[in-house]
Amino acid sequence: MSTAGESIIDQIADRCVEKCQDWAWFMEDLTPGKAQAFMIQHSIRNRLYSASWRPAWMSRCPDQAIVRKTIGQMLEELVYDDNIQAAHTKILWEMGRNVGLTDQQLNDAAPTPIVDLYCNIQENLCRNRHWIIGWLATSIDEFVLVALNGKQETNMSYQKWMKDLGLTEEQLFFFTYHEQADLEHAGKKVWRPLQKHVTSEELAADVLAGLDTALNAATLFYKGVSELGDQLDAAGASLIAA
Repeated sequence: MSTAGESIIDQIADRCVEKCQDWAWFMEDLTPGKAQAFMIQHSIRNRLYSASWRPAWMSRCPDQAIVRKTIGQMLEELVYDDNIQAAHTKILWEMGRNVGLTDQQLNDAAPTPIVDLYCNIQENLCRNRHWIIGWLATSIDEFVLVALNGKQETNMSYQKWMKDLGLTEEQLFFFTYHEQADLEHAGKKVWRPLQKHVTSEELAADVLAGLDTALNAATLFYKGVSELGDQLDAAGASLIAA
C-alpha cells in the first residue's frame, strides 16, 4: 500500500523545474545592470535566509538530521566555510565588486517593492506554515540550479556570466563555488527525508500548495531583479565601479 509521501519528491521536483521557466531574470541575457541588480537583491535574500527564514521553520522541525545539516549550511553562509577559509558572504561581496558595485551599495541594499513582497511571503511561509513548506521555500532556487545543471543555461551558471559579461572564471568564484556547494544543499536526495514526515494526503496537499506559493513568490523576486536591472542599465550601469 502506497503512502502519502512516496511520490511527493517527484511532484515537488517537477513543479520546480516547470515553474522556473517563468522566472524573468533567470533566463534573460545578462547586462551590467542585470548583474548588479541580482547581487544587490540577493545580498538581502541571503541574509534573511539565515537570519530569519531558516530559523523560523527549523524551530518546528522534529528531524534533528535536517536541522543539523541546515545549521551547517547557515554557518558556512554567515560565519566560516573550511573549504574557502571564509564565510560565503565574503565571496558574495567580492562578486559585487567584480560587477561594479561598492561595499557600501551592498551594505545599504534595500528590496525593491516587488522583492519586498517576495520577502514577506517567504517570512509567512517559513513562520506560519508547516515546517516542510519553509524548508522547500528556502531551497527551491538551489534545487533548480542543480536540476538544470548541464541541461539548460540559466543566469545562475558562471559560464553565462563569462559569455554575456566577459568576466573571468577567477572573477566568478562566487558562482563556481556555489554550483558545487548547492549539490550538497539541494536536490531530490537532500529532500528525501521529508517523505517520512508526510503522513497524510491532507498534509501532502498542503505541502504542494505551499510549494506553489513559494514558486510564485520566487517569480516575484526575479521579476523585481529584472526590473531593477533595466533601471540600472538605463542609468548607465558599468562593470567598473564609479
